[in-house]
Amino acid sequence: MKYGFFPGCTYKGSAGYKESTEAVSQILHTELVEIEGWNCCGATSYWSLEDLPAVVLPARVMALAEKQDFKEVVNVCNACYSTLRKAKDKLAEDEKLMAQVNDALAEEDLTYTGSTKIRHYMEVLVNDLDPDDIKKHVKVDLEALTVAPYYGCQLNRPWGDMDDRQHPVMMDRLIETLGASVPADYSAKTLCCGASHMMPYEKNCLPLVRRIVDDALFKGARAISTVCPLCQFNVDASQSGLNLPDIPVLFFTQLLGLAFGLGEKDLQLKKLLVPFKKSEG
Repeated sequence: MKYGFFPGCTYKGSAGYKESTEAVSQILHTELVEIEGWNCCGATSYWSLEDLPAVVLPARVMALAEKQDFKEVVNVCNACYSTLRKAKDKLAEDEKLMAQVNDALAEEDLTYTGSTKIRHYMEVLVNDLDPDDIKKHVKVDLEALTVAPYYGCQLNRPWGDMDDRQHPVMMDRLIETLGASVPADYSAKTLCCGASHMMPYEKNCLPLVRRIVDDALFKGARAISTVCPLCQFNVDASQSGLNLPDIPVLFFTQLLGLAFGLGEKDLQLKKLLVPFKKSEG
């Protein structure tokens, strides 16, 4: 299966996200073809300004995908996913704005029509692949590993068409497909980690991360798995200030890679600030 892939700005710099995604994609034959000429989507911070360029940025990514004949745009970042979907919805409801955006895009001979579907790679694996097709690649027994699935606050909000807004189970199912277990009731799975506010308002954001980590530890998890670069960084990097036992925060693709028997170098586990040791699984 071939998908148009929008990496986003933090993909290459994240703690093993790029390496593990590429390795897992190759094993599962989900071909992620990078959209040529892509740009930053503006993320949620620029989008909040509601300026025309803030809409043009995500629209350009989608217009490039259309021009390159991709019917679906797949990414691995909650902010990218949310920003593209918000732009798609806004443009569908505002003909005047659509005309303004296309007037700006015309300088590059691009046209946005809204024909592309926006998807997250985690959802692609759950909905496009048979669980048995994933299980057949599992080589490492993860039965002893309990993983708290942390979705973040943007993946399924406000839409609610991918999973339940408050109690999603999509990543839970994927973790269980790999042979690991999930806590019976991880109530912090959709809480905000503070996102970009962590830098200027660390004191206000640390309690948010504490809630995410504390609930995972209380429910017996030995690792947290996430689907967003900023979520991973905030929860991983902030633990030194929480005075709680450390818990590794892995990308869901790293967890897949571990189950598939890939090595630490393939998954770049050394980039995690709180280390994950294979013996934990």
